[in-house]
Amino acid sequence: MTLSRRNFLADASMLGLMSALLPELAAAQSELSQMAAEDLPHDSYGFWNGFFDSVNPSSSNYGNKAATRGPEDQLPDPAAQTQYLHYDNGNRRLRYASDIRKEELLDHDGDVSVNIALAQFRPSNGELSQHPAQFRVDTTQIKPIMGIVAPLAWSAIASLNPNKAGSVSMDQLGFKSPQAMQGTNRILLTGGTGKLAVNISKAPTASFFFKALNIMIQGAKIGTPILGLPAISVPALSSFTQMLSYWEDRTRFVMAGNLTTAVATQQAMDDPDREPSYLGLTSGDYLMVPQRHVDELSKALPSLDLTQGYLVAKDADPNLPLAQRAQSALPGITYASMRVSVQPAQSSAGRPTSSSGESASCPTITKKSSTTTTTKSTTK
Repeated sequence: MTLSRRNFLADASMLGLMSALLPELAAAQSELSQMAAEDLPHDSYGFWNGFFDSVNPSSSNYGNKAATRGPEDQLPDPAAQTQYLHYDNGNRRLRYASDIRKEELLDHDGDVSVNIALAQFRPSNGELSQHPAQFRVDTTQIKPIMGIVAPLAWSAIASLNPNKAGSVSMDQLGFKSPQAMQGTNRILLTGGTGKLAVNISKAPTASFFFKALNIMIQGAKIGTPILGLPAISVPALSSFTQMLSYWEDRTRFVMAGNLTTAVATQQAMDDPDREPSYLGLTSGDYLMVPQRHVDELSKALPSLDLTQGYLVAKDADPNLPLAQRAQSALPGITYASMRVSVQPAQSSAGRPTSSSGESASCPTITKKSSTTTTTKSTTK
């Protein structure tokens, strides 16, 4: 498979966009310097610089497992480390995504197509502020498709202003529109494995990031504060990200997560070269919370449901509006949710394919899950 015109134009347009942003952003350079350092404690560039190194062929750390960024020396705040949970719909329970069993994954020896639809963002009472939140989801291939010079990456970025109830519905913002979904729709994970990261941060409204985001939204003719970046090469996305983080400068991370291996098939889980830390990726609803809220959430897991992306108590009055039930469930916890769909990638003939381009056998899914509830976090 050769590099497609679409991927080439995506990379070229990304580099052109970077150049176009320079004069408009430079004009406001002095505004951010007036913000107090204690209000914006984290170095955005320090976090995003090298973020894609493990999947970037241009980096000396490409494919180097020993060089994987760790929480203590790379995260701006280890207490904000993103933790991933999956909702087991059959047993009506939340469990950590690292506890998804091999039998629950897709049985498919080949590439998979992944769709990610963001659902809700509910900051805790203590997280409400005048600053909007930047919600970002990144997904990358670990290995490139044969004939492509670098792994591909997908990214979706949103600027969120919580309402008076303290929540944000991604559906209401238009995250299902074709333009907004470019960064999270039809993600191709070669060999059934890739990397995933969810990050939420708060920068001042005067920051260069929000100016850049507004420029990009206007240029893409998107009517909502969301930017979806279609499949581009990892080096191009890495350069683009570093540029934005340089102008964002100081920020405060609500959730901070490095790229984490995501395993979507049983065959990928059996791969001896797989990294030991991973997330199980299967169709269903996922919940993300910062590490600082794990203990409080763990105690309440057996009594919680995840309904349309909202945490609600199982014994809550079903006659009450969903938003009201969600507002009263663990108000001290910040969380975000998304819905994931995983299926075999299809060839041009409509048959499942492997990363080599050959047809693979039809998949089967064995639904089998544990009946015990996880009550402690495992940092993956």
